[in-house]
Amino acid sequence: MVAARVGARDPAVVYPDGSSWTLDELLTRGASAAVWLDDQGAERGRPVPALVPAARSSFALLCAGAGSERPLAPLSARFTVPELTACVLDLGPTVILASPDARAVAEEVGARTKLPVAVVPEDFTSPGRELDMDPPGDATVVVLHTSGTTGAPKPVYQRQAPMAKRVPRSAGPMQLGPGSRFATASAFHHQAGAGMLLVAIGVGATLVPLANFSPDTWTELSPLGVTHATVVPALIEAALAADVLALPTLEWILYGSSPLHPDTARRLLEEFPNIRLVQNLGQTEGGPITTLYHEDHVQALEHAPHRLRSVGRPTEGTELRIEDADDSGIGEICSRADHYFLTDADGWLRTGDLGYQDDDGFVYLVARKQDVINRGGDKVYPAEVELVIASHPDVREAAVVGISDRRLGSVPHAWIVPADPSNPPSPNELFAYARAQLAGFKVPRDWHITDELPRNPAGKLLRHALAPDADD
Repeated sequence: MVAARVGARDPAVVYPDGSSWTLDELLTRGASAAVWLDDQGAERGRPVPALVPAARSSFALLCAGAGSERPLAPLSARFTVPELTACVLDLGPTVILASPDARAVAEEVGARTKLPVAVVPEDFTSPGRELDMDPPGDATVVVLHTSGTTGAPKPVYQRQAPMAKRVPRSAGPMQLGPGSRFATASAFHHQAGAGMLLVAIGVGATLVPLANFSPDTWTELSPLGVTHATVVPALIEAALAADVLALPTLEWILYGSSPLHPDTARRLLEEFPNIRLVQNLGQTEGGPITTLYHEDHVQALEHAPHRLRSVGRPTEGTELRIEDADDSGIGEICSRADHYFLTDADGWLRTGDLGYQDDDGFVYLVARKQDVINRGGDKVYPAEVELVIASHPDVREAAVVGISDRRLGSVPHAWIVPADPSNPPSPNELFAYARAQLAGFKVPRDWHITDELPRNPAGKLLRHALAPDADD
């Protein structure tokens, strides 16, 4: 499985309670889990949907699925029963797996799909049979679904050959390798959850999974020797606000889903000189697509602060083009590489992200295609407006969404998380601030104050949750 280090004695997984498994122990449990899958009637050649968290048994099942031709397909607990039902039917499985906490939901899905539900045990310790942890290149290692934030979740069959190419391209920019301990608070069904376990195993690093993120759970990592962590920008902000970001052994932070606010990046670089930053742009369908290396962050701080708003340059081994660019150079970001899982017939991944590339190769995102606001024929890119609003000293976060308008088609509305909830800025103040830097048609018509912005487990903004009737 992605060049797994069979026989390695260093921990492959260290759990928050301090217990650990070597790779041998992980694969032994995977072999036991494979026998358990036999007992549940899971047929070879079919994915196995699973409503499970980042737990011991889940990691064993991941190995069992990859090594016995029944790739695990972890699903988001945030999906509704109809969404889960559609995902399961699309996979064509023979059984649904569920943790004890997810049993009731799984049984609802089972009733709709006429499939049995198997409750996953806490651990797998029975004797197993040998697994094929070096499958052929076209074998599916795991099936991960897209987030469903912009349409129905779709399965992405992640095969061995591109996965093996992805491992060094994900690990290299942050020097992840033997001796590293990589912490992730990402949900198991996400690329940064199950996907990063495969990357960690592939390069000989140790994974430290967190069931969820909070300042308290973050500080619990201190005695575990964490050297690397993947944290979305919203969680970085929370850790900074609680003054718990710096761990004694932390050397690298990998972030994604959205760029860091330039002020936050500047603070990290200035206040935590021993921590290095890397940003990857990627999708479930393939990634990394672009990388903003630590050196890029440093040079941007010194010479080109605007580059802190970028998502970096094309990752090693990738081609990138801006398709159907308008007069300002903004178009859809498309990329081609041999470590992508789902592409068109010519090998191109059409990301659905709109952006532009500057003369030095740095890529800047401005919107998802469906999030562009068409105000009476004028295009408004939410990221541009959000960046301006978020630079106001009394604003912590901002989101801009298009709302239907009979006369203009769609108009921008803004949702604001104030820096001081007890003293939020007034709409008039925000309007004047934005209007001084933006054309009038880009300035939001209405301003909504909120305690927080809705995000999925990967940290991506859920615009439809702000305005369910917003134009997509």
